[in-house]
Amino acid sequence: MKSPLIHIGYNKTGSTWLQREFFPLQAFGFQALLDLEDRKRIYRYLVAEHDLYYMPDKVLTYCAHRLCGEEELLPVLSAERFSGDPHSGGYDSVRIAERLHRLFPDARILIVIREQRSMILSTYTQYVRAGGVRSLRRYFHPPERGSRRLPQFDFRYFNYAPLVECYMSLFGKERVKVLPYEWLSEAPERFLREILSFAGLFNLRRAALLSSLPFGKRVNKSYGPFSLRAKRWYNRFFLDNALHPGAPFPLPEGVERRAVSLFQKVDVLLPPFFARADRERRMRCIERFVGRRYAEGNTRLARLTGLDLKSLGYV
Repeated sequence: MKSPLIHIGYNKTGSTWLQREFFPLQAFGFQALLDLEDRKRIYRYLVAEHDLYYMPDKVLTYCAHRLCGEEELLPVLSAERFSGDPHSGGYDSVRIAERLHRLFPDARILIVIREQRSMILSTYTQYVRAGGVRSLRRYFHPPERGSRRLPQFDFRYFNYAPLVECYMSLFGKERVKVLPYEWLSEAPERFLREILSFAGLFNLRRAALLSSLPFGKRVNKSYGPFSLRAKRWYNRFFLDNALHPGAPFPLPEGVERRAVSLFQKVDVLLPPFFARADRERRMRCIERFVGRRYAEGNTRLARLTGLDLKSLGYV
């Protein structure tokens, strides 16, 4: 098996779009392990397995079996969970990096970052979507009681420089590519050309194909102000999962999907200024907590990558 391109996220940086609309396309030279069963197994074998039971050969055997027969294509492993989980502070991100290096020492690593205030706003929405019940302010202040037992939210997760440096120290600086999500949002063809060039797959034919991709396609419907509040209360009483174990009246997943669909229909009926006002309120809260917390890390990251992060709105 060729040394793969490994896309580690971060979360909320267009990973789902890349996994659905770009990496599966063999016309660009990729062969991706992106089926649901693939992703479940790679998570179980590589990410979630306890150190005492971790078997790297199991990962290699599975990947080699699934990627055989297409020697001219570049294998792609794409999983935002490789960069850690934001709701638990990325506690295992270095362990995952070390496992990836031992498995694929010559891999190329793609890391996509996002301006932190926007990232935190989107991460909180994802927290509620996934089952969280805490308000934004309380999300930033996890309970201290029991905190030594369970990893929880940590602002340091969004300081990208240490993890980028970790991957560069393992794989070599030339094998790690950092791209800003803002390019995918504002200049998507440039963003994808950078990936193709980094992967050694760029040519004029493939560059011409980029314009045909569905850049405006939304793969995750966002939550409006009503959906966000209603889903928090739904989670509190009816959704029993790892983010909120012990809901008193757990209901099947199908009921949750129908409830969310109803919440989003209410959002459509609200005047647009409700959504704007709600977003501005949450951004003000985030600004108060973030301040210049990431300024030093962003300066380090700009030096490491050559990216002009200041022009993209990073502190």
